[in-house]
Amino acid sequence: MAHKSSDLERRKFLKMTAMAAGGATMMGVSGRTVAAPQALDEPDSPIYLALNISRVLNNEESFRLMREVGPKVCITTASHPGFLGFQANVQTGAMSIAGRYGGARVDMDKELNPIGNYQYTMWKTWQDHDDFHSRQFKRVFELCTACLPTVVEGPWEPVYRVVRAKIPQVRSMGEITKLAQDLQQGKDFVRFATPGRCVTLAPHTVKPGAEAAFEKGVVDTLEALSDSTGFLGYMVLKQMGVCALGSLMLDPESMAQALMTLGANPPDNPRPAFATPDARPTPPDYLVHTEWDSPELAKLGFAKVLVNHRIRKIHDDGVMAHLIKGPYIKFFRPMMEEPGWRDHLR
Repeated sequence: MAHKSSDLERRKFLKMTAMAAGGATMMGVSGRTVAAPQALDEPDSPIYLALNISRVLNNEESFRLMREVGPKVCITTASHPGFLGFQANVQTGAMSIAGRYGGARVDMDKELNPIGNYQYTMWKTWQDHDDFHSRQFKRVFELCTACLPTVVEGPWEPVYRVVRAKIPQVRSMGEITKLAQDLQQGKDFVRFATPGRCVTLAPHTVKPGAEAAFEKGVVDTLEALSDSTGFLGYMVLKQMGVCALGSLMLDPESMAQALMTLGANPPDNPRPAFATPDARPTPPDYLVHTEWDSPELAKLGFAKVLVNHRIRKIHDDGVMAHLIKGPYIKFFRPMMEEPGWRDHLR
């Protein structure tokens, strides 16, 4: 309890610091001045999620670099205060329903080219994430530059807060003792993860002013789907900005310097092209993360929004009625994960 109280106090301190700074400047670790973080008129989140998005060549070299460079990036990221965990996902397909997006299939990992590489990192505050990219810029620049020969698009790193989550720890069928503990503690959502576990991501762009109605509707829909065979959990995420340094969006001089090296000579004095909250999208964007035993069971579950009368009504009135764009459901295979972040969503 004391640990949670300390975290809350730290959050309040960081939030108040950002608000007090306003449009002022603060000194970076390299001695440069950068814009202070802006305050957000958003509720606090139990964790903040940064999603690094890139699309890479679908070949053995890309996967070799993921295996070689990925762990080094993870170790570097984990060294920073505020880091809570990560999940690295590679796209395996997308979903078509009743002919819409008819060229999409859940099992396209051999055909998609370029292929989506979506890497989550989880943080106590979004400021922790920004600070990480500022302080570890040289290391991250060198590591990421090693992968650029395989990158077709990206990186782009939006930052999200958690609106609602129902996502248990990842357990295997062999963890009988932990299952007994879960049952003794009265947990009402206990799930095992199979080797074929998949993650789905569904972006939704919402009509301005309809955020509250959409958030209720999407949670109601996911709760209605939660009894589906193979359902392992969900998160509803609202985008609250984009990290410029994580997206390699630098000031013009630094951008030019970045093109003069293969990674051994990072830009001398890099500054982010914008502050994270400056890139908050309007109309608002949401990302719905779900996890399932397999892609096939995920497709079966999602189909209920069209063929189950009760769930269709919930989804039509609560989600579809409030959309400008979406949903388009992508399927991913988790490649690596440090799952400690899940404890913060209980």
